[in-house]
Amino acid sequence: MSRIFERMRGIYTPVTDIRRKILMEITNFVREQRNRGEIDSLPFRIIQMGKPIYRCCSYRELSIVRQRIRLALGLPLIEEMEGQSALEHIDSAFSEKKVISTPLVQVIRAACEKCPEDIVTVTDKCQACMAHPCSIVCPRNAIAFPEEQAYIHQDKCIKCMKCVEVCPYAAITRMQRPCAEACGVDAIDSDENGFARIIQDKCVSCGLCTVSCPFAAISEKSEIVQVLYTLSNIQHDVHAILAPSFVGQFGRKVSPEAIFEGIRKLGFSDVKEVAYGADCDTELLAEKITRTEGFLGTSCCPSWVMTARSYYPEYSEHIAESYTPMVETAKIIKEKQEGAKVVFIGPCIAKKYEALTPEMAPYVDHVITFEELAALFVAFEIDVQKIDTQITIQDASSLGRGYALAGGVGEAIIETARQQFDMKDISFERAETLADCRIMLKGIAKGDTHPDLVEGMACPGGCIGGPGTLGPLRMVHRQVKEFSKASSHKYPQCGSKHPPDAQ
Repeated sequence: MSRIFERMRGIYTPVTDIRRKILMEITNFVREQRNRGEIDSLPFRIIQMGKPIYRCCSYRELSIVRQRIRLALGLPLIEEMEGQSALEHIDSAFSEKKVISTPLVQVIRAACEKCPEDIVTVTDKCQACMAHPCSIVCPRNAIAFPEEQAYIHQDKCIKCMKCVEVCPYAAITRMQRPCAEACGVDAIDSDENGFARIIQDKCVSCGLCTVSCPFAAISEKSEIVQVLYTLSNIQHDVHAILAPSFVGQFGRKVSPEAIFEGIRKLGFSDVKEVAYGADCDTELLAEKITRTEGFLGTSCCPSWVMTARSYYPEYSEHIAESYTPMVETAKIIKEKQEGAKVVFIGPCIAKKYEALTPEMAPYVDHVITFEELAALFVAFEIDVQKIDTQITIQDASSLGRGYALAGGVGEAIIETARQQFDMKDISFERAETLADCRIMLKGIAKGDTHPDLVEGMACPGGCIGGPGTLGPLRMVHRQVKEFSKASSHKYPQCGSKHPPDAQ
């Protein structure tokens, strides 16, 4: 069975619908230069009072939408259960200045259904059979038959799952809160009222909880408004840098070139592959691994880096200190053009966090996801399927473009170390999702494995599985592979240090 954060991917659900409606309405609100005092009318363009679609009543829907709008403006959450409107004090959002702050991912308690944290329960498939093997194998005598059907006393159950394994009707199941199950760092529990709560000291902003909650009760802050204001300022050029996982996000029929051209139509002066920055990072790490004692850990995924350093601080020095591909690409643009603005477009919420850190903030002005980019396309009436362009994209190597996939970073470093430094037999270990990353690091700490190179990714399949993506994982994986092969050169050529390697 697929993991919780993979089950709804690529399906247009009512959760998807409400997220995108809000982003599109906010984009139109800014584009039409409507009076900010009219923001109170925005929710009524998204929901219809008296005809609730998503919740028990229209007033609950209205409150939730207002809170989601506030987060989409990039502002701290205001919960209306505290007696204050979520759409008060919003003027600071209407600016090209960065307004988002931590925490980036927040629970909207009005939308939370207080799901059970973790219970083993008997479903109506129970036939009250004569054998009742479930009660026989239970080591804690937690199963009784008060009304013929089996009943599990939760205060006795230790979730050993033995009853699940022996039930002849598969009538017993384990139900976990989806957001908590998706969290690989155990950062979600319940507050005193039973609502989901994010323990912000543990949270690493991977955002997988946002795409796992079937009630849309967890959302992240957006910079879509600030990007629109940045684009409207003609006093500076605005560059878009596009994560390697962009390929396939808008469907199989939309070429990478059409996506580039669509972004230019939004008002960006130029678009560049972040895979170019990946090439620079690859060359640096390929050289570094030749002189590394112990293992070298990759650093392109902020959530993985924070997890590794938090759970295994003794390995902090093993995680590469190099700039991520996002920052490498932005840094090159800013060095070449004074006053330029850079917007990263990618799959990731954690990149919003990275761009807030003092070391990275000077290079990346704003971060938006592919989902937010899609909202811009719709609001600007740009149909990327209909774009016919003759441009070619050759910013990066095939190895750099492969950073989008789990294992791609490690492959790039190993191949480049072999090609440039004749270094062979590099032992490599990788993991995708933070739970698996922790297992991998535990094995290293126990001495079970002794890798030279360690790659960690927070999301399933790598960056293509990020919470801000649009396309089904398998399809996007194939599209990225094809685009990688289409590069004119296999190996990195950061700064044209190396001649093209025609393949």
